[in-house]
Amino acid sequence: MLKRIATYISLLVFLGPIAVSAQSRKLQNQPKYDNRPVHFGFCLGINTYDFQIRPKQDLAAIPGVYDMFTTSQPGYSIGIISNLRLGKYFDLRFIPTFSSTVRRITFDMDEPFTNKRVIKEYQVESSFIQFPFELKYRSERINNHGWYVLAGFEFATDLASKEKVEDDTIFKIKRSNAAAQAGVGIDIYFEYFKFSPQIKYSWGINNMLVEDGTVPVSGIDKLLSRCFLINFTFE
Repeated sequence: MLKRIATYISLLVFLGPIAVSAQSRKLQNQPKYDNRPVHFGFCLGINTYDFQIRPKQDLAAIPGVYDMFTTSQPGYSIGIISNLRLGKYFDLRFIPTFSSTVRRITFDMDEPFTNKRVIKEYQVESSFIQFPFELKYRSERINNHGWYVLAGFEFATDLASKEKVEDDTIFKIKRSNAAAQAGVGIDIYFEYFKFSPQIKYSWGINNMLVEDGTVPVSGIDKLLSRCFLINFTFE
């Protein structure tokens, strides 16, 4: 996980020369942009969703389950930005977003029908409709760029959830999720728009596990969602 965080931070820092180039201009682009009470935009992102598994403390005493872990692969996100100016440095943002992703959860377990020990992988596809609210704190603008941090909270609905499907061969997660978010980014002001690369981390608050009585579920206490996001906003 630390390697992944370092990679994302490096990608953001890599965009620094763009900001330096913008800063080198003597004339500010859109000098009154941040004084607008409301403005809009859109964002495109690459996400990496994963699960945080909290196994039961007495996992060794649970028959048929020995170990578990998750892997993920990149997905994508598309959102619409509504930005309300609260003050000189603060903005409130509402960004309804669609995100698609695939997660894999793997178990070292006994096969229920044969009692043979196997490594079994379940693929969990998700298509989220997300409703995040973010509080953005901006630094003082330096010519044509400025850094910012943000924190927020989101509600999400997974359109691909199979929570109510009666099928013991699939791994089910709940349809609804709530998560906290934090991130950092840079605003770069061009002549006709503002471009803002950012990285965000999201960690789920509610337990997404569906208690369906299957062997894999019997060894899990909580299943929480988490996500890294590289986002590019245009406003």
